[in-house]
Amino acid sequence: MASVLHLTGVEGIRDALRKANGRISWGIRRGLIKGGLLLQRLSQQVVPIDTSKLKGSAGTKAIGHGWSTDVIVYYTTGYAVYVHERTDLQHAEGKQAKFLEEPARTHRDEILKVIAREAGAI
Repeated sequence: MASVLHLTGVEGIRDALRKANGRISWGIRRGLIKGGLLLQRLSQQVVPIDTSKLKGSAGTKAIGHGWSTDVIVYYTTGYAVYVHERTDLQHAEGKQAKFLEEPARTHRDEILKVIAREAGAI
């Protein structure tokens, strides 16, 4: 949404830029968290299920603030890496190895749109 901003002097411009930077940086943080949660949800649709322990160990965590935010989507069971990396194992229909990697690749544009929307870019 376009808006008109009236500024007077260098200080007015600096203040407006500082405020915009704050809004955008926190929007990016929100977008990264929402994008991570979307990836977690998508990965849980394809994660192999035996006892549901692996699926139940999923999480999304944000570290840092504003522009310095990192978001981690993870599974905590001791065998999560084993199941993720063993592409030679057979899984039930609709379930797969690479249960984080493949959804991240396949739904990349959708995840990026979530981030952009929160940052106010779209």
